[in-house]
Amino acid sequence: MNNLYRQRLSSHLKEMFKYLRLVFNDHFVFALLIFIGGLGYAYSNGLKELQPNLWWAKPVIVIVLLLVLQLGRFATLFQDADVVFLLPKEAEVRQYLSGARTYSESLAVVYELFGMFVLLPFIQVTDAMPVFDLALIAVAQLLLKDSLFSLAIARRFKVKSAWLKESVWFKWVVPLIILVASVYGMPMVGTLLALVLAVCLRVADKRYNAVPFDWWQAITLENNRMMGVYRFFNLFTNVPMLKGVAKRRRYLDWLLNIVKITPKNTYLYLYSRGIVRSGEFSGLYSRLTILGMILLYFVRGTWLPVALAALFLYLIGFQLIPFYWQFDDIVFTHLYPVEEKQRVNSFRRLMFSLIGITAILFLVMIFVANQDWMVGLIAFAVELVEVVLMVQYYLPLRLRKKK
Repeated sequence: MNNLYRQRLSSHLKEMFKYLRLVFNDHFVFALLIFIGGLGYAYSNGLKELQPNLWWAKPVIVIVLLLVLQLGRFATLFQDADVVFLLPKEAEVRQYLSGARTYSESLAVVYELFGMFVLLPFIQVTDAMPVFDLALIAVAQLLLKDSLFSLAIARRFKVKSAWLKESVWFKWVVPLIILVASVYGMPMVGTLLALVLAVCLRVADKRYNAVPFDWWQAITLENNRMMGVYRFFNLFTNVPMLKGVAKRRRYLDWLLNIVKITPKNTYLYLYSRGIVRSGEFSGLYSRLTILGMILLYFVRGTWLPVALAALFLYLIGFQLIPFYWQFDDIVFTHLYPVEEKQRVNSFRRLMFSLIGITAILFLVMIFVANQDWMVGLIAFAVELVEVVLMVQYYLPLRLRKKK
């Protein structure tokens, strides 16, 4: 079973690296560097305005640590067929879960330490804790994460203890109490409580060795975890594992009715309804737009928000281009008496509308964040030029290359 997990982990990492190469392309890395630089600059400026002993500083530290604690889920890499083919090996499933825990907890340690590293300047400015106390809080955080993994393993067995299955207490309430004790002047007490919790959950987990393994529960949890990973990758590239689901979305009928049912709007009618009702492309468009608006709200300056808006507009337009071939597998579209030029023009109008709406939303967010007409005018000019160039020149060029 150990060899099986290592083989699956190797295959899993290869798949993740394949998608990561697509996600962290040149454009996204450039946008990410700008975002991290802008966020770090804003964080640095914000820390300069803070004073020691703020009443709300410790609650913020506790909340941030509690949220960081939820990062990093238990990766079992189970597959649907395991309920049949691994059933004879159920007695050895603990070996498999041991390898899964080692991998999952290694990643979780990185998440927790990185969260502490980012929070450290805020703690030092507002509270100035001794280094020993900070080290104890970090140890308590890691012990709490270890407890969550023990709970995750126990939940995958058919245990009858309701207190183990009720994860709210051990994921939120108990860690909140321990973190409050650690941050509010008792880090030694908090660390001891976290150690007791980790040991008790590991002992409780070992007691269920003879309990049947809940294959359906374990497979469902793993599928849900992987769907979350694939949805993230789907923001940047097509993921075959995600099957699109068409949704009616009646609340957007008024928008679709703008497209008149005429022969020249044949493909515009098809594309407009397809983009609205497609769970894949509409979700990608809306998520990137919302993410860009959130980032622009926190970014200040003259050129930084303009550059970030331009990069997100390009990223959205670039990701929407494959929708042009969305209906090529439907044989009836090849029977339409419609010229290719008309189809391209219809898709151009769709792209212009979508990117134009996003550009307007970005412009509003830039103005709200900066309260400067000059920055707004610069952003308007840059966005207008980018939308025109992307729709009139870049899009036809990409379509010709694809042919």
